[in-house]
Amino acid sequence: MSITLREHERDEYDPSHAVPTSAGRYYCDPATGQLLPSVTNCIDQHMIEALAPAAARDTAIWLMDNLPAANRAAADPDDMEDFIKLAKGQYRVQWDKKADLGSRVHAIAEAINLGAPYVPDEEAEPFVNSYRQFLADFGLDIRRDIKAAECTVLNRTLGYGGTSDIWARLRFDSPTSPIIPKYKPRAVPADPIPTPSGLWLIDMKTSLTKPASAVYDDYVMQLAALRHSEVALVCPPSCRYGETDGHDSSHEFEVPEFVGTAILNLRETTYGFVPLPAERDAFEAFCGLLPLARYVHGLELRGCKPIQPPSKTTTRKDAA
Repeated sequence: MSITLREHERDEYDPSHAVPTSAGRYYCDPATGQLLPSVTNCIDQHMIEALAPAAARDTAIWLMDNLPAANRAAADPDDMEDFIKLAKGQYRVQWDKKADLGSRVHAIAEAINLGAPYVPDEEAEPFVNSYRQFLADFGLDIRRDIKAAECTVLNRTLGYGGTSDIWARLRFDSPTSPIIPKYKPRAVPADPIPTPSGLWLIDMKTSLTKPASAVYDDYVMQLAALRHSEVALVCPPSCRYGETDGHDSSHEFEVPEFVGTAILNLRETTYGFVPLPAERDAFEAFCGLLPLARYVHGLELRGCKPIQPPSKTTTRKDAA
């Protein structure tokens, strides 16, 4: 199966050089024109088992919100069939809404980091306020400490691309930091978390329902993949999806060394800064997903259909 571009699915919030395809998000390398699968696209192969419970949960929530309509539809088979067809797609509607909100929060945070104007967004504003609180609590000066925002990164050797949200120079009073008391684990001792001062790679996550402490194993692999990218691309805001005006407006530089990686969970009333150990072993785990993603994305099964058994493939002449 050849991977095809889906130009009509492009979104104003898509990262630079990102392109929607028949196999999910890819990145277009402006130097070669090669399409590279995104970090999250590859990690999705690992997260497949988690999708069904999540979809079932959101479908059940929608059903409870529309219970009177479900009861009315149950009285007529045709209405029931239509209602079920509608219900089956509701988890995707909810996921798209959540993804859109997250994209808008990222876009405003990027504008803040770049000192650029942005259109006020009432729904996104609580998360933006939490981001501003993070900047204040960690003593971050935008011009001095934010080194990159929404930066496209590529690993040409292994063949993948991604977007790193923030590169920030953080300063800590000691090599380790204590866990916020309400988040201390009960079953194991709460050792301080290593927090060296220096350049950190930070990925932002937004949620209306998850606590500020929520982390998942795919976060570690995502950070590790971004951390071990080879080059970062810089282009003006008008240069989207790898397109230019006939000249290569982007330039690239080597991805620097990071002293730490973390998830910044933005919530409506708070935030959680969670350092994660995105070391070499996490990167090797991510690398194990790359061939799986390439295989699945290139798999063509449309021509695989049931065949006639040998006893039914003889011609009438042979049978005579």
